[in-house]
Amino acid sequence: MQDSFVDLLKLLLPEIIVDYFELTSYKKGDEILHLYLKEVNSIPKEYLQS
Repeated sequence: MQDSFVDLLKLLLPEIIVDYFELTSYKKGDEILHLYLKEVNSIPKEYLQS
């Protein structure tokens, strides 16, 4: 993905989406944008034991 496009999406999408999903591809139409995301296999910080 283009880094500038990903940076823009980070501003538009909720933080939880950015933290736990990775943008794999996108399609743009006349008036619509389809984002395809892949879930990142990571444990949330709240669930890690210290």
